Amino acid sequence: MKHVKEYISPLLLMSVLLLLTACNQHQHTDKNKSDSIPRSETPSLLFAVHPYDNPSKLMARFQPLCLYLSKHLKQKVKLSLASSYGDQIRKISQGKVDLAYMGPTPYLRAHDNYLKNAKKNITIIAGENQNGKASYLSVLIVKKNSPIKKVADLKDHTVAFGATRSFGSYFMPRSMLLDAGLQLHDLKDYEFLGRHERVALAVVHGDFDAGGLRKDIADRYLGRKLRIIAYSPPLPPHVIVARPGLDPDIIHKIKNALLHPQADAKDALRAFSMEGKSTFTPVKDSTFNFARDIVKRMEIAQSRPAQLP
Repeated sequence: MKHVKEYISPLLLMSVLLLLTACNQHQHTDKNKSDSIPRSETPSLLFAVHPYDNPSKLMARFQPLCLYLSKHLKQKVKLSLASSYGDQIRKISQGKVDLAYMGPTPYLRAHDNYLKNAKKNITIIAGENQNGKASYLSVLIVKKNSPIKKVADLKDHTVAFGATRSFGSYFMPRSMLLDAGLQLHDLKDYEFLGRHERVALAVVHGDFDAGGLRKDIADRYLGRKLRIIAYSPPLPPHVIVARPGLDPDIIHKIKNALLHPQADAKDALRAFSMEGKSTFTPVKDSTFNFARDIVKRMEIAQSRPAQLP
């Protein structure tokens, strides 16, 4: 028995050694396999839109555009609906979102205020071009049977505005009132309703005598017995911007996809077009100088602090 034990012990030792060698080889093979697999997917890009319209309309308008950009970037672009104009401004300025669709006032607030002294600022990628024009209009509306014929007639009447950060539904309508000699204290009352569509509906239902909003949104409700009493001059377009420090290669690819759309952009552009046909065009920061002057004028003329969103 002693000889058997002496014979078995080396055999067991050899078996153990072979097993350990096989395990090491297996672990080494698994390590090589794991090294060849990407450890994580490319991070998604977040595209923030301010709440100028109801969420379902914003989803319908911007989700196809996000899908189009995702395809051409080979990187997912996710739509992010901001809770307020201020929320969008803070997120793009602080780099919490990568892209944003911004009107004149939010763009100026982010570019000229939040990031004025920063080493890097937001970058305009492209501007919205509606029916061949890189601009849009703001209007003042009343009910069709209203005795109000011109802006000056709004004295001692009620007026609805959109968001306090909105150029098209507050700053420009307010400027139109000022041009007619009316300050806010000349109105019977006024209120900020947040979204353009709420302004239109408030006038439709008789809650306010007049309202200021984007013309393209007002046009949807003219059939509900509304009338436009004043038009603004052409306003700087809405723009798609990139956060400070976003990879220049990504910015270049997005710019190329928007300014030189491929055949597969057809559905995205159709969904993006609110009225007529929308495309994208190059826009410079200097395009917003007119809006800068209006915002400065209105802030100086402010007769009482507006409630921020």
